[in-house]
Amino acid sequence: MFAAVSCGSGNSVDSALSQIEKAMEKVEKNKTSMTEADWTALEKELEQPLQVLQEAMESNNVSWAKKMKISATMLRYTTVLTEAALNTAAKESGLAVDSISSISKQVQEAMGSDEMKEAMQELQKAAEELKKLSN
Repeated sequence: MFAAVSCGSGNSVDSALSQIEKAMEKVEKNKTSMTEADWTALEKELEQPLQVLQEAMESNNVSWAKKMKISATMLRYTTVLTEAALNTAAKESGLAVDSISSISKQVQEAMGSDEMKEAMQELQKAAEELKKLSN
């Protein structure tokens, strides 16, 4: 099994991406109620998929288009986790919810900024061009 993971085959990468996307949905749905135990379980659950994606990014066994998809997915994953982690930190440390909400809003604004939107559009265009080249 490890050999399949380390070679970065498409199926392993697609499966890892699917697992990350499912985790994002779960975190988005439960972002205000996640506990430290939830984070620990999530970390353990995603250890293997994250390893697969890291190895895929470092290898020459996946296309540039797939690497672009991995990058975009991981950017979204990081954003979702940051917001949810801020909610957990506020709840468990007793910080003012307004303070955490402000930070969360700043993260969302940064991710929704025109500059970030333009970067994501360019990333999409690059992925489409690379896909054309690989065909």
